[in-house]
Amino acid sequence: MKNVFSLMSLILFVLSSYVSSAQKVLEQGTVKMEITKVASDDPQMEMMLGAMKGSQTELVFAGDKHVSTMDMMGGMVKVKVLVNKGENAMNMLFDAMGNKSWIESKLDQSQSAQEKAIAEKSEITYDKNDTKEILGYKCYKMTVKNPEMEGMTVTGYVTKDIKTNANLIQGFQSLEFEGYPMEFSVGNPQFSMTMSAVEVTDKVDENKFLIDTKGYKKQTMEEFQKSMGGMGGFGF
Repeated sequence: MKNVFSLMSLILFVLSSYVSSAQKVLEQGTVKMEITKVASDDPQMEMMLGAMKGSQTELVFAGDKHVSTMDMMGGMVKVKVLVNKGENAMNMLFDAMGNKSWIESKLDQSQSAQEKAIAEKSEITYDKNDTKEILGYKCYKMTVKNPEMEGMTVTGYVTKDIKTNANLIQGFQSLEFEGYPMEFSVGNPQFSMTMSAVEVTDKVDENKFLIDTKGYKKQTMEEFQKSMGGMGGFGF
């Protein structure tokens, strides 16, 4: 009987250690996000979206700074965004098939007029009864609505156990959420796309916060957006 109780105690200890580890609150770390689902009724758009499926974004965060590195379409498009909130600084390196741009700006001046309007008019709601566990982190549902973006839907699941103000949702980077979105879906009647966390660690590679601007053409955010046809941020 003593051996049985010892075995049960060991099992309970292992289980409690696993739960504690899985739900560890991260003040700094690395999260890898991946485009896991794409869909469209338009065959041409579905082909374009299909090329993006599997694309990953790596987020490294520590304190009031974070850096996201995106690799899309087999390396044809690469985007690195470094944000240092304490220094009110933002740097973005954009490389599309060798066409390289470097955008340096004050963080509070990096938003486009469109992004500011989205932030002002968007309504964020949360449903803590709708939960999902993602990579061991308990998450609850969020929904974003904007009266001027009819037909556009943004939903996701956030966790408060990952402490970063990084927002990787394309076009909605100006919004601040209660927690970090471990999964989110963006779509309209023409398409939908889902991005999910596929790996979380507490490791931080400080070299990720360094940027090499050699070979990049320096532009203002306004110049870059004009060259991209007025497109907004690059959350993916």
